[in-house]
Amino acid sequence: MKTSIITAANAAAGQWVVYTLLIIFVVATAILALVLFRIKRRERILREKISQQLRDKEADDEKLSTTLSRVMQMVIGIMDCISLSPENATLLHSKVRSYFLTTLRDKGNVFYEMDYLADKCQCGLITRLKEEHPSLTKDDVMLCSLISLGFPTHAIATIFRLTNEMSIYNKRERLRTRLEMAEGLNLVDYLEDKATMLRNQKALLYANIFSSLGKKDYI
Repeated sequence: MKTSIITAANAAAGQWVVYTLLIIFVVATAILALVLFRIKRRERILREKISQQLRDKEADDEKLSTTLSRVMQMVIGIMDCISLSPENATLLHSKVRSYFLTTLRDKGNVFYEMDYLADKCQCGLITRLKEEHPSLTKDDVMLCSLISLGFPTHAIATIFRLTNEMSIYNKRERLRTRLEMAEGLNLVDYLEDKATMLRNQKALLYANIFSSLGKKDYI
């Protein structure tokens, strides 16, 4: 009798051990499946993000190529004017001015991409200004772009096809208002400071990325 009770107790204990191991196995399998699911989801999200970045990069490269081609066309046109009148300053001025004004009438000219070029040269300055000041007009954006790229006032007046430089100063005052600039703050300095800040932020971002890549525990 005693032996049968001990045998039954051992059998019950063995069953509990089996059940316990089975539960541990099921729980471990579920946890592993959950971890694998999260890894797969993270990989899918990462692939989608990389694919979108590649598509954006491809579109940006194409736009940059088109814009630089227009810049080169303008340079070639100006060089052509110079080669046709190498020793006659008056004729050279007339030809360059005529070519330039003709180019400005073309809606596909490079000055219509000036905001894009300024954005590239000034670390996203124009994009940031548009985000912070959505009331900026197309002319405001063009003016910001030209100023940030270093165009002098008389050249900006020509690009806007204005005969009176005072009109440019009026444009600048309206721009200052829309940018909500403090009284007495210089517009050129304001744009330069903003571009410098963005450049420093970009440098810090890359420094942090490279620092993370150098860590041994980076996955």
